[in-house]
Amino acid sequence: MLNRVLLRMLVTASLTCSVSAYAQGPASPDSTVNGKRIYMSVGCYLCHGTVGQGSRPTGPHIAPNPLPYEVFAELVRRPVNVMPAYTTVVLSDQSLRDIYAYLLTIPPLPDSKAAAILDH
Repeated sequence: MLNRVLLRMLVTASLTCSVSAYAQGPASPDSTVNGKRIYMSVGCYLCHGTVGQGSRPTGPHIAPNPLPYEVFAELVRRPVNVMPAYTTVVLSDQSLRDIYAYLLTIPPLPDSKAAAILDH
C-alpha cells in the first residue's frame, strides 16, 4: 500500500516537473485567512491537527513544508487510505488552493534543544 502511495506521488510529481506557479509566489492574506477558515470548517483539523501536525492514529502531518501543490491536490481529490475524497463538489479548486496557502504559512516548530528551560 505504501509503495502504491509513493509511486503515485512520484508519478504526479514527475508529470508536473515543478511546483505550480501558484505555490511559487506568496499567497494573498485573504487566501491564507480563507484557507484556515475552510481547513477548520470542512474538518481537515480533525485528522491533521489545527496546524497540520497530524498524528499516527488519525492522519499524516501536512505542515509545515507541505508537499508540492500538485501532489497535495491529487491526494486530497483521490486519497489512497481512509481519508474521504474531497471532490470539486465538496471543495472547489480555489478553496483547495486557499487551504494550501494556509498550510504554507505554518511555521516549523521550534527546536526543543534550543529551549533554555529544557537545559535544567
